[in-house]
Amino acid sequence: MEINYTDQMTGEEYNELRLSVDWKPLTPGQAERGLAHTTFVVAARDGEKIVGMGRMLFDFGYTAYLGDVIIRPEYQGQGIGTEIVTHLKDRVMEAAEPGDKIMFILGAAKGKEGFYEKFGFKVRPNEFSGSGMSMWRVKE
Repeated sequence: MEINYTDQMTGEEYNELRLSVDWKPLTPGQAERGLAHTTFVVAARDGEKIVGMGRMLFDFGYTAYLGDVIIRPEYQGQGIGTEIVTHLKDRVMEAAEPGDKIMFILGAAKGKEGFYEKFGFKVRPNEFSGSGMSMWRVKE
């Protein structure tokens, strides 16, 4: 097995990965628009097969949101997620200006907090930050 990393993936592949970890798929249009408006994408492939991905939304100021780090279950534990997160963090820092201080944030899937702690992320709430919050809405 040789894993290759690129910045290209389709909305169909994105939904394929989402389904592999029991996340609900997005509409095809929503998946494509989300990828098109993502600052940095890293896709992991075993040959032609998509096996993992991650994306980063960066405002080119100080906020970088790490989202959707997904690795197919049969490929987890092989360093692919670590490689993806490292690539994404590096791309943000390459895009930043000298002296910039960047706040990386994420919403970890339940039970995956330990994976992100290895990179220096801190579980919230803590002595400096309140709880993270989220909300889902559906446009009718």
